[in-house]
Parts: sequence; structure tokens; C-alpha cells
Amino acid sequence: MTDADIAAVAKLCGDLDYPTTPEQLMPRYAAVRAFPGNEIWVAEWNGQVVGWAHGHGGHLLEGSSYVEIGGIVVDPASRGLGIGRLLLRACEQWAHEQGYARIRLRSGIQRVAAHDFYRRIGYQQKNTSITFALDLPRGE
Repeated sequence: MTDADIAAVAKLCGDLDYPTTPEQLMPRYAAVRAFPGNEIWVAEWNGQVVGWAHGHGGHLLEGSSYVEIGGIVVDPASRGLGIGRLLLRACEQWAHEQGYARIRLRSGIQRVAAHDFYRRIGYQQKNTSITFALDLPRGE
């Protein structure tokens, strides 16, 4: 991914139900790139960005290290062309090169078509969980 991809990637974030403007994405992109153990891939079709994926390393006390797919999206008009598979294969290759033995991803329960896709390409559902979050106050 390069700075030139920001607008297209921001649009795709909206397709993933995370509305994002290029202005919002730019500092996030800079932060991800500055933090070791992150990689971002974009997929182009006919000169247009039609998908992206973000992978980052995770380390646990209670288990083996892994790569987490932080996000993956393919433009709805470009689904079924093998783009999602190529993005995941790029992440898998990177994870292997970095010495990781597992990749995991989280997918909202409503994304049934995505779940079917992941199963078709070899990913296995490991559990069902509920995600909790707490927004911390910003320091002044």
C-alpha cells in the first residue's frame, strides 16, 4: 500500500461497514506502518484498487504466536474473482516468512458469505466469542 491508495482504501473501509474518510485513514495508515510486525496488501484490477488486507503479529503467554488478519475487504463488484483468496495467500506467505505457524481472523456473525468463503479456502472455525470494548478517555 502507498499513500496513493489512501482514497480507494478508505472507500473500501466503508464497504466493510467502517465508514472512513481519507483524512481519517492517513494517520492510521502512518501508525500501522510505523509499528513493526504489520503488513498491508492492496489488490488491483484493471488499474483500480479493489481490495486490501492487513496482517499483524500477535503474541500470547498462553499460546503460540500468530498473525491476525486485522481486516480484509474486496469491493462488492469484484467479489468472486479470486481477489480475497490472493490477499489471504499473500498474508499467509508473509506470516510463514516471519516464522509464524498460524493465522487467525475474526468475522462478524452477520458475515455469513465471508464465513463460507473462509471455510472454502481452508480456514476452520475455532470458537464463537463476544467482543467487549472500553473507550478510554482522551488525555488533554
